[in-house]
Amino acid sequence: MREGIQKTLRRDSLPPLDRLRAWLDLQIRFLKKAEMRNGCLIGNFSIEAADHSEAIRRRLVEIFDEIQQSIADCLRAAVKARQLRPATNYDELASFLYSSLQGAILQAKAERSAIPLERFKKFLFSTVLR
Repeated sequence: MREGIQKTLRRDSLPPLDRLRAWLDLQIRFLKKAEMRNGCLIGNFSIEAADHSEAIRRRLVEIFDEIQQSIADCLRAAVKARQLRPATNYDELASFLYSSLQGAILQAKAERSAIPLERFKKFLFSTVLR
């Protein structure tokens, strides 16, 4: 997870929205390679384990926060680069984006199809991030 974030969302040599697109493409490639059977390890573990251990639940929240912070930092850079409107609330947008991605991953896993992920990505870049 961290390696993928370093290679994409935190790769300052790329324009910020290109970094975000690269990160999403990385997620989609990973899931396609597993034929949409695995889903997101953190998401899957959250569903299965969060109710069984408070320590595990807290750690999962930390991991989600770390991922969302990386997305927010990328979106903040997009605002600075004038790729997004100055009034963009990048923290809220990052939370929305990651929650929506998790939903698309769950749907893709159930359907065993990348279509929900591709739809999410298309809508994100064509509508949400305009």
